[in-house]
Amino acid sequence: MRGPMTAPGYWTRRFFAASIAIGALSVLLILHFTGYPFEPWGFWIVEFHLRTQDLAGAALLLAILLAAWAAPERAGAAALAAVDAMARHPWRVAAATFVALCLGAVFVEHNHPLAQDEYAAVFQSRIFAAGRLTGEFPPDLVGRLVPYMYLNNFIYGSWQTGAVASAYWPGFALLLTPFTFLGVPWACNPLLAAAALVAIARIAGRLSADPRAPGWAMLLALASPAFGAMAITYFSMTAHLLFNALFVWLLLERTPRRLFFAGVVGSFALVLHNPVPHALFAFPWIVWLALQPQRYRYLGALAAGYAVFALPLGLGWALLLYDIQGDPLYGLFPADGNALERIVNFFWGWHIRMRTALAVPLDGVLEMRIAEGVRLWHWAVPGLPLLAAAGWWLGRRDPRVLLLGLSLLCTLAGYLFVSFSQGHGWGARYVHPAWAALPVLGAVCLGFVRGAETEKRLPGYVALLALLSLALATPLRAVQIDRYLTTHLANRPAALPQGRQVVLVRSYIETYSADLVQNDPFLRQQVWYMLSHGSAADRALMRSRFPGARLVSEDRRGQVWLIAP
Repeated sequence: MRGPMTAPGYWTRRFFAASIAIGALSVLLILHFTGYPFEPWGFWIVEFHLRTQDLAGAALLLAILLAAWAAPERAGAAALAAVDAMARHPWRVAAATFVALCLGAVFVEHNHPLAQDEYAAVFQSRIFAAGRLTGEFPPDLVGRLVPYMYLNNFIYGSWQTGAVASAYWPGFALLLTPFTFLGVPWACNPLLAAAALVAIARIAGRLSADPRAPGWAMLLALASPAFGAMAITYFSMTAHLLFNALFVWLLLERTPRRLFFAGVVGSFALVLHNPVPHALFAFPWIVWLALQPQRYRYLGALAAGYAVFALPLGLGWALLLYDIQGDPLYGLFPADGNALERIVNFFWGWHIRMRTALAVPLDGVLEMRIAEGVRLWHWAVPGLPLLAAAGWWLGRRDPRVLLLGLSLLCTLAGYLFVSFSQGHGWGARYVHPAWAALPVLGAVCLGFVRGAETEKRLPGYVALLALLSLALATPLRAVQIDRYLTTHLANRPAALPQGRQVVLVRSYIETYSADLVQNDPFLRQQVWYMLSHGSAADRALMRSRFPGARLVSEDRRGQVWLIAP
């Protein structure tokens, strides 16, 4: 005979009510931010994704919260078995995750670098795989092979020599290089995500006395669509997440050896693509070390580790890009080859870049960050940010828990002063480097709840939420990503099945079609993609640059030319 159902405790009811309220509020924020009832414009891509993806996501999350609440108690008890299994077999879970994410990278993300940030990393990894530091384009075609609006922005290129390279620091491209060399670049981020899953579980196990904590952290991460969706892209954010998690794991004990290796991990994180994500994340930990009695010993060991990659890769790469681009016109002095002037111009150029990237958090920036906060909520297990906040508060007496929460808060606060929107990217892209804090702190919260007699239903409810999210929200996001990629790729003229060709792509700002101009850094592929300058200019270019070329198709997307052997 079945016993009586356990009544939900005070905090279980509050968690349910708060999650429903935030979910409903998020729908109103989406409608306000996207200018309902007007159609969102494709160029404002965050607005576009909020309307076309997150409205459906918000409705599904609300349905999951209600369905799990109405489910019988035995369903929650059965869901807890998944938590126990993951706690016992973290490496098996990571291996299965790697396989699933590889399939997603190929068939959902279409093995395509959607954003220019992704393309720049893949582009540079191909250069490294060829044993070079820079690629090589015909100098007269640099402005066609790299769209002029992206030149010296995402890809640096020289009009004099044709040298080309990624504008970002090279750490992530180096991680991609062996995968690119083997012809499987799509496997890099899935492998990093699988490793991050184990790191998240290990940190949770150290911060909570609950034996289920590693399983909780893995399930909350896996069941959040943001974790898997970012891992099937070519963004560097999964690498940031992994290296920041390793940084925390090494700092859980303060020994000179672990501090040094934490610095090494941090130094590589600084040069993954830009230093801001790791700098924001690491800031509370470094301040904490500076306040300890043995501060000089601790900071010395950490600084020695940070010097390993940050100086040669960071400064060295910046100087290489400076040589490709040449002295900027806004330099303090005219460029005549004088070493002192070159150094001054170099640092002045970086000053200008930083000044254009930073902003006062006024209405426009705040709106962007609120929109990304909405996406952070929708691309996670329902209520996960609330669980993380509760875990941070309950575990605040442990400085390691306190610091992990502060790393997340520093990341959120730091980007209030960044003028850029996250653009393309699934979930909240700028928060993703610190995203591991959410499942870990959520596991800490559930570890505290386990001993509370009045909250016995909360663990089963959360486990059921996570499994429903994994079964329903993740497939929904996969369909949305696939549809967007399919639509985006259709904006490029279709190349012929074989033959040497030039495809000239017309740029439409609302479809990001210029992003489809992507090439091998040494032009080793059969098809060259170039930016169209209009039908007449394109025909003139092909007649002068490729005599004998034949136009085989033309439509609003651009032209396809077959090049004579």
